[in-house]
Amino acid sequence: LAQATKIWLRSRAHKSKPASTCDRITMQSPFVEPGGTNDAQLFFLTAVYAYVLYKASDLISSGSELLMLVPSVAGLVGSIVLPILGAVPDGMMVLFSGIGPNAQETVAVGVGALAGSTVMLLTFPWFICIVFGRVPLKDGKADYANKGKAPLIGSGITFGPSIKTSAKIMLGTTALYLVIQIPASLLEFRGDDIKEQASGEHTAALVGLVCCILAFCGYLVHCYFDANEDKQLAAVVEGIEKKQISIAAALQFIQKTSGSQHELLSKDHARLKKVCKPFFKRYDFDKDATLTKDELKPLLHDLGYWPDSNNMGKIMGSESRLNASMDKDGDGKINFDEFVDYLYKFMCDDNKMAHAPSFHNPKYIKYDMDDEDEEEDMPHDLAHLTPKQQMCRVIMRSLWMMGLGTVLVLMFSDPMVDCLSEWGTR
Repeated sequence: LAQATKIWLRSRAHKSKPASTCDRITMQSPFVEPGGTNDAQLFFLTAVYAYVLYKASDLISSGSELLMLVPSVAGLVGSIVLPILGAVPDGMMVLFSGIGPNAQETVAVGVGALAGSTVMLLTFPWFICIVFGRVPLKDGKADYANKGKAPLIGSGITFGPSIKTSAKIMLGTTALYLVIQIPASLLEFRGDDIKEQASGEHTAALVGLVCCILAFCGYLVHCYFDANEDKQLAAVVEGIEKKQISIAAALQFIQKTSGSQHELLSKDHARLKKVCKPFFKRYDFDKDATLTKDELKPLLHDLGYWPDSNNMGKIMGSESRLNASMDKDGDGKINFDEFVDYLYKFMCDDNKMAHAPSFHNPKYIKYDMDDEDEEEDMPHDLAHLTPKQQMCRVIMRSLWMMGLGTVLVLMFSDPMVDCLSEWGTR
C-alpha cells in the first residue's frame, strides 16, 4: 500500500508540477527514508517499526482468539483463521520487499526476515522444552516418574505423534522450494544474464506458486480435522488398545459423554463404533472380521456373563439365547454391525451394566475435566451483558482488532523492509 502510494504521488507530480517541486511532493511521506539517517537513527527507526509490527501481530492474534468465544465459528478460528492471519505479517514483508525497481535485491530482505523468524520460532521454543523439560533417561526413554534432578548427560524428553506429523509437514512443504530453485540454479550455472534467467523461470515460478497454494490449502484442511478431533475419545481408544480400559468402562464413557444415555445421536453412534472397533479386533482371533461362538466367550466373560458359572442363567440368561440375540442374520457368526448393535442394547440396560466388571486407568478417562482450561474467558467488561449482546460485542471487537492490526501491517511492512535493506547495504 505504501509503495503504491509512492508510485501514484510520483506520477501525479510528473504530470502537474515542475521538476523542482516533483521531488518535494514525492517525499511527502510519514516515514523517514532510512538512506539519510545515521546508524543510531536507523536503529531507532528499526526498533519503532518492529514494535509497531509486533503490536499489529498481537492485535490480529488477540482479535482472532476472541472469535473462539463464538460457538458457531470456534472450530474454524483455531484451524483456519489463525494460520492465515498468522502468516499476514511475514507475507506482507515478503510481498513489499518484492515490489519496486530493485526487487531482485530487496526481495532477499523479505525472504531473509521470513526465514529468520521461522528458524527462531522453531529452535528457541524447542531449546526451552529440552532444557527445562528434560528428565533422567531409563532404558533409553525419558523416565517422568523419576523426580530427581536431570543430569546434563543421560537426560532427555519424549514427544507426541503431533511433533512427528509437524516435522513431516515442514519437510514436505520445504521441498516445494526446489520447484523454483533447481531451474534457477541450472540457468545461473549456464551463465544466462538476469533477464534471461527471469524469462526461463516464469513457468517454474508459476508451478511453484500453484504447488504452494495447494499445500497451504491441504495444511488448513489438516488443521481443521486436527482441531475438531475428539481428543478425549482418541485417548479412550488408546487406553482400550493398551488394555487399560474394560469394555464396560468404555460403554460407561459413551453413556456419560453422549447427549442422551438411551437414544444416541448419529455422531454418538459413530463414537460408539470407534470404541467398539478395538474390542472387536481383540476378540477376532482368526481375523476373518466375524466372531464365532468360541471367540465370543472372552467377550461374555468381560461383560460379566461368566458362561461357566451356574448362576449365569439367573443373572443374564443362557449363552445360546445370548448368541441368538446377537446373531440377527442367523449365519452362526457375529459381524461388526451386529457386535455394535448388541453392545448398544447392553449399554442401555442398567441391570446388565451394573453386573459388568468395570475398570479403567484414570490416565485415559477423565470425567472431571476443568472447563476453565478448555473454554475461553469472556472479557470482564462484557460479563454483565446478555449472551446475545456479548456475542455481538465480541464479534465487533474482534473485527476491529484484526482490521486495525492488518492496516498497521500493511502500512509499516514497506518501511521496515527499507530499514532492513539499508542495514544489509551498510
